[in-house]
Amino acid sequence: MAQTSLLQGKRFYCREWVFHKIQHCLQEKTSNLSAPGTSETLNPVSGAGKGGSWGVLLVGGPGSGKTALCTELLWPSSVHGVQRGLHQHCLGFHFCRAEDSDTLCVSGFIRGLVSQILRSGLVPEYEERVREPAVQSALQPGEIERNPAETFKRCVLLPLLGCKAPSQALFVLVDSVDEGCLTGDRDQRSANISELLAAHHELFPPWLLLVLSARRQNKHITKLFTGDPPPLPQHPLSV
Repeated sequence: MAQTSLLQGKRFYCREWVFHKIQHCLQEKTSNLSAPGTSETLNPVSGAGKGGSWGVLLVGGPGSGKTALCTELLWPSSVHGVQRGLHQHCLGFHFCRAEDSDTLCVSGFIRGLVSQILRSGLVPEYEERVREPAVQSALQPGEIERNPAETFKRCVLLPLLGCKAPSQALFVLVDSVDEGCLTGDRDQRSANISELLAAHHELFPPWLLLVLSARRQNKHITKLFTGDPPPLPQHPLSV
């Protein structure tokens, strides 16, 4: 089951510019869908746009409002937010919380993402591809835990790559992707979610935008998603 936000339903104020930036990124990806072969032009980071796999990394200090912003993106509390319609482009989401170990579990993250993509109806062909025996086998109890990287590819990325591109770009959001690894312990499960995404981001379909949030001071996460290989080319947005 996908992990949701504890801030859902609360009012949100300010930082309208962040939503405009994300909307611009989605529009850029949508434009590139109708113009194959054109390069991504928004991202100033070296190597950005390779294979169409660039995303958004929201960074900020503790209490700066990253989770509140992500919550507003998915469940807008204002009329303007509803009219903006960004929430309609969400293919899946996950909120990590250090105090809840279930939210840091990589197998739970993968299962939740598969379930959300199926329920969304935004990629109709995905359901048919998930029914294939190889995919169903990978989704059996215990299989995800044994090989999460292979399951992520076989059950999420490869089926999406094989589907017809939607008319408009979509996004997957993971909030507080650094939770649970703030102490620098690379063995903690939250780090597995971040490393899973970084290691496979080039397999994301060109129409899918990855939106992440993390604390600015977590050097491992910021390097993982904006620095040396394995790279995740991003639009870093400081909040």
